[in-house]
Amino acid sequence: METAIIIPSYKPDEKCRAIIDELIASKFPHIIVVDDGGEEEFASFFEDIKAFPEVTVLHHAKNQGKGRALKTAFHYILNENVPVDGVITIDADGQHLLSDMLKIAERMKQKPDAVILGARDFSHKAVPFRSRFGNRFTRVLFRLSTGTVLTDTQTGLRGFPVQHLPLFLSIKGERFEYEMNVLGSLKANNIPIEEVEIETVYLNENKSSHFHPLRDSFHIYKIFLLYGLSGGASFALDIGLYSLFIYFWKEDAPEMFIIFATIAARVLSSLFNYFVNRHKVFGQGSSKSLIRYYVLAAFIMAVSAGSVHLLYNEWLGRGEVVLKVLVDTILFIFGFVVQRAWVFRKEE
Repeated sequence: METAIIIPSYKPDEKCRAIIDELIASKFPHIIVVDDGGEEEFASFFEDIKAFPEVTVLHHAKNQGKGRALKTAFHYILNENVPVDGVITIDADGQHLLSDMLKIAERMKQKPDAVILGARDFSHKAVPFRSRFGNRFTRVLFRLSTGTVLTDTQTGLRGFPVQHLPLFLSIKGERFEYEMNVLGSLKANNIPIEEVEIETVYLNENKSSHFHPLRDSFHIYKIFLLYGLSGGASFALDIGLYSLFIYFWKEDAPEMFIIFATIAARVLSSLFNYFVNRHKVFGQGSSKSLIRYYVLAAFIMAVSAGSVHLLYNEWLGRGEVVLKVLVDTILFIFGFVVQRAWVFRKEE
């Protein structure tokens, strides 16, 4: 299998040059370096590496992010018909070893249709706390969001068959969130995933990373955050409508006003929640999704009431409010998983 190496590079240093030298010495025929607007002071770096026939340098006039740099390289490979069967993306900070790149290349030969991911061991003592915690947290949310179990969701060492590059060019994202979006698209498009264990290398506590925890984490986790905001807005609407109906119906139907107000408010707020989740949170769904949504809602309501009743009457005998909060928190996460996998699933 002919393989191209892609290196998105922003403000490269001697570690990036060392990687390129190793790749050239190892006879990789296609090394594509993307200059992601690293300012004038880095121009000489890119001019120097252009001298090697194996190296192609693509330029951004200004910094556009890692996701855009990867797309630029994908575009180049497809538009120029570069004679390769697959690409391996690596980081420019020296944290990916040549031996691990060769592992990825070898697995790509064995699994030519699969995306191959380099997986680090985050139990290693050398892993900085923020990286260890961030990976564990992201793994949980990624599994909830996509149903895919991965060891390392933030690895930059990845092998992609060229046949999948047109799909990856259509995926949203310009910065670090793009890599997560690509992973999230694999299961939905029936693309197999393979993981290869690689060395865990962190240089200087990973201070060279351009990953911004707050900004980039928001993009990575935003589907779950949007789901939470949708639920909160629906709850507020439910309470607001209930109060409004109570105000208008209390005098007209004194015996049934609470029941009427509760039912009307819940129906309207749930319709609001359904449409927001379908069009803004998950962005997909069929004509069957409305029926599935209300089947799930009825199930969750029954489980919530039954669980709190059982826990209160049979075991604890106190703390009914706390029990309600705990049970509904678990069901909130359960509801997210079921809505993603069943209610708003992508129809064939």
